Amino acid sequence: MSYGAVGDPSSNPNGVEWALSPQSIGSRRGGRVRLLRLSILVVGAIAVFGALIASLYGSGSDGSLVTEKLPKSSFNGIPMPHGVNVGSWLSLEDYFFASHSAVEVATPDGDTAGMCLPPLHTSQATGPEWNSETDLLTNLAKETSLARALRVFHAHRTSFLDFDEDLTTLASLGIRSLRIPISWCLTDEDPTTIDPDDDNTTDVELEKRFTCEDPFYGPDVKWPAVPRGLIVDFLKACAKHGITATLDIHTYPGGSSPGTFSGVWPLWPRFWTHGDQPSDNADPEEDIGRNLWINFVAWIETLAIDEPEAFKGLQGLTPMNEPAHLAGIFIDGKDNNTAFLPPLPPDVADAYLDELYTDDDTLTQVPDGAHLRVFKWLGDSVDVFRKSSLPSLGKELMVNVIEYAIDDRNQTQMWSTSVIGAWWRAATSSKERSSWAVLDMHHYHAWSSDCSGASDGPPFANYTCSDTNARNEALERCTNWARLFRSTIDEECGPGAKLMAGEMSASTHHSVRHACNDKTTLKTTYEMQHKAAQDANVNIFFWSFKMPYGGAFRPAWSLKHFLYLMGVLPRPDESNYICGDHVSPPHEPK
Repeated sequence: MSYGAVGDPSSNPNGVEWALSPQSIGSRRGGRVRLLRLSILVVGAIAVFGALIASLYGSGSDGSLVTEKLPKSSFNGIPMPHGVNVGSWLSLEDYFFASHSAVEVATPDGDTAGMCLPPLHTSQATGPEWNSETDLLTNLAKETSLARALRVFHAHRTSFLDFDEDLTTLASLGIRSLRIPISWCLTDEDPTTIDPDDDNTTDVELEKRFTCEDPFYGPDVKWPAVPRGLIVDFLKACAKHGITATLDIHTYPGGSSPGTFSGVWPLWPRFWTHGDQPSDNADPEEDIGRNLWINFVAWIETLAIDEPEAFKGLQGLTPMNEPAHLAGIFIDGKDNNTAFLPPLPPDVADAYLDELYTDDDTLTQVPDGAHLRVFKWLGDSVDVFRKSSLPSLGKELMVNVIEYAIDDRNQTQMWSTSVIGAWWRAATSSKERSSWAVLDMHHYHAWSSDCSGASDGPPFANYTCSDTNARNEALERCTNWARLFRSTIDEECGPGAKLMAGEMSASTHHSVRHACNDKTTLKTTYEMQHKAAQDANVNIFFWSFKMPYGGAFRPAWSLKHFLYLMGVLPRPDESNYICGDHVSPPHEPK
């Protein structure tokens, strides 16, 4: 991996960059961006032409055009999703590494699910169990050393995804779009230079080069930095295989939501309470979240000139994953923790509501509430992207909004979606919504009491796995979500908006001990969701591509393992490295 491909460590002694002032951003970009602006027409034309050719013919692993795609019969009659996530590669989630301890996708309070991080950390003999990546880094460094802990993360990141084999597999399946969850903490430094046996390198130096101190939790919480060079190499590999990727900033300092995916679990989120500065007269240097996004977009812009092949492999960006997820449920906080999404200051809220107001009585008005803080942050992120060169260079902005950030008590089923559509109408123009601005709303049956299925049936779920009629009735009702998503947004915004469900799965229940694992239910659950989304023109992305250490989660949450069970792929989703014993679900081929 050519980690030195992006940035010059000699010009940045600390290596890690995450929050620069607007002034330093301007000086950093300077002539480079002016040159980029002059190159927009040429690069944009090449990008558009290349995308057109690729969409018509595809691309081989050597970069050559392929004039024939695999026939549908090659997939054993299984339709492929529009795209797939590569979860827990550059942003960790514990249940991907739960192995035989797999129980819940959303690990309950007080439980620990992460058992390993292969290939270097495989058991209690090599390191601790863990809740989140900052928790793992801290405790792994305590048990071994910081240098060894950083090498564990480096080994995982360079071995989890095979740029040639995995991307070739995806391209052969006709999957040309990937969503890549990444950490907010990036570095220009090369982790291969870390020598655990070098006594001359201090922890202070390693921390500066390869970690980010969480600004809202202080020195006790540090994030393992992702090398920019690794991201660049991956995007180049995507371009080689005729694939494009969306980079999704999955975590933010302090955690933007509660849960293991926040990166700081079991700590309570602090992003919205400690770092969000939404007022116009706030000190921009203190608004860490917005600065992170500004810096990230600025770096991506430079790739068009500095790394054109990597830029070709980029489809778009997502500013934040599931912003303030569960804020609408934990309105008054949880246990001894206060609400993690406070309302905007009254003057800021009033001014923002004026911006969102419409005098059309047939349309939804965005109501006041703590969700305005999320809408304003996302609206500002849209504006940063809008003012960059990226839209004119053919790149997209996938804006993820989740209903559970909104207090929807005593409201109808689709009320939150209507509110989101009303905000989207004000935040974007019709032309933007049909070109580069994509609205992303995730959808899972696993947490819905109306849609879930379980081996032991009610009251743990809506239906029993073996009850075919009840299952099909529930799926007919629940897959209608895609049509309602499309019709609701069309009513609020007008026709033509680009829509996606950036996460979905074949799972029928969040607990693998209850979830249906028979192949018929898995197949039916997936196929009915796929057809409904296709009919509604909503692009779906399966969560996730692979989880070789996920044990019983794999049949419904790993596309690779799901397709193996369906007879599409020849090998199961597993690894030569051991992270406890895999649990073999019923009907798994031997």
